[in-house]
Amino acid sequence: MSGKDKQFYRCPSLCFMNKEAINYFIYARKSTEGEDRQILSIEGQLQEVEQIRNREQLTILETLIDKKSAASPYNRPHYTDMIHRIKRSEASGIVVYQIDRLVRNHLEAGELQYLLQTGAIKSIWTNNREYRSEDNALLFSIEASVATQYSRDLSVKVRRGIKQKCALGQPPRTAPLGYLNTKSSAKGANTVIADPERWHIIRKGFDLLLSRKYTVPQILVLLNREYGLHTRAKSTTGGRLLARATLYRIFTNPFYYGYFYHKADLFKGTYPPMITVEEFDQVQQILGRKGKPRPKKHIFPFTGLMTCGVCGCAITASEKVKKIKETGEVKSYTFYHCTKRKKNCHCTEKHYTTAKEIEAMIVSDLHRYQLRPSFKEWAITLLKEMHQEEMAKRQALLQSTIDQEKKLERELDNLIELRISNGISEEKYYEKKADKEQLLLRVQSKIKQEEFQAKDWICTLADKLEFCVSAVDHFIHGDTQMKKSICLDFGWNWLLKGKKLLIYKHEWFEPIRKFQKALEAVFGRLEPEKTFEKYGREASFMLMRPIERRLVDQVRTHNSQ
Repeated sequence: MSGKDKQFYRCPSLCFMNKEAINYFIYARKSTEGEDRQILSIEGQLQEVEQIRNREQLTILETLIDKKSAASPYNRPHYTDMIHRIKRSEASGIVVYQIDRLVRNHLEAGELQYLLQTGAIKSIWTNNREYRSEDNALLFSIEASVATQYSRDLSVKVRRGIKQKCALGQPPRTAPLGYLNTKSSAKGANTVIADPERWHIIRKGFDLLLSRKYTVPQILVLLNREYGLHTRAKSTTGGRLLARATLYRIFTNPFYYGYFYHKADLFKGTYPPMITVEEFDQVQQILGRKGKPRPKKHIFPFTGLMTCGVCGCAITASEKVKKIKETGEVKSYTFYHCTKRKKNCHCTEKHYTTAKEIEAMIVSDLHRYQLRPSFKEWAITLLKEMHQEEMAKRQALLQSTIDQEKKLERELDNLIELRISNGISEEKYYEKKADKEQLLLRVQSKIKQEEFQAKDWICTLADKLEFCVSAVDHFIHGDTQMKKSICLDFGWNWLLKGKKLLIYKHEWFEPIRKFQKALEAVFGRLEPEKTFEKYGREASFMLMRPIERRLVDQVRTHNSQ
């Protein structure tokens, strides 16, 4: 008789009586939570346990399954319930695939061993042996300790691996919407990449919020309905329209500007950032302090633009309803006033400015920069002719810079080959490599600037001139959204003091303002087409030159940032 046969040998009659007298719990556990990763493991354990049950003719009271980790004590509800029921003598045996399915920590291992030694548990069946209360406790103690130590070692390895992954700039979690986790079979080789299906949609959401022309609920509707944004589909969840809470989490998540948190530590990611740090800070300001959205009951066109000229607090709006006694007509009025919400704020501003007064001041200011449609077409025609030669020079300069970039990249490759062949010392290699890389970064930055200057920015300039032509009409006849959009394009800092509105205009308006009177003096007498006839081409160029230089420089600087 072999050793293994001896191990299972019992007196048939005694063995039969014991099995009949013992009620067993079947217990199975998988530590990884998530239905898609645990069903096969649980089924495999139950199949093995079923073979033990059939072979030994065991009486099963109930099958219990946990889908929790056993590394921490009292983390598994069904296991805890099973132990309590064993203490109440509902059963005195357990059938499990392996001992490590029962215990992974010293506290529960000690309790289980105590119950086995005192006879509360009379039998524990596994796939390779039976542990009985009258057996030597040393073997069970060793196997339980091995299972517990394995759990501790695994925890240390996992934490070390996560720490190393964070240091390498890869977040150890599921990537948020707009990104994907790669699915490499090599351990530790998975990275985060841009989601080609959703990246541009999430970026569009940031752009809409940064424009300050849309609220978060409005952006949510646009992304869901017009762009068809859905969450990633999984086996049992996902594939649904984006929820408002999820969109707020996206707008306040530093992951999107290239950084991520792990246990309160901030790490720089190596995945492609979707926005810049400056854009993220602007988003937080738009949403409110610390990224908390500000509740709004009404939408007013000029809130969020103006601050109090006395104390610097934000200007808010209130809607009042008044009933006219003579006619019985009900009218609503909107007033703008200081919030006075800063700490230790002693604001002396007591004026309430109506919406009509605000609009009248804005229209008056817009009129100062209004241009005739005919001037726009004439100006664009002149600008195109004046800059054909300059654009050709810029294109040649861009090509020269690109050639310089390629040369530096070749030099870096040659430097690596020299180091591989020991043609250069390690110290010298890193010194020269750092110099070349710094120079390459500067060249690439220069290429980015020159690429814009070499592009056809005439279209951008035409948009600016079109704003001056049509802003007044669009503001007067536009809806709330249109009015706010025009205000944002017109100025960046608005102060309201003593029922007077001061607007700090964008810099590209400056040349328009300075030469407004001179232009009107010329175009008041002649149409643009007749200017060529009276002054000639060169004289027209000279007339346009001061405006052209200032306006083009401002537009170019603004758009290349």
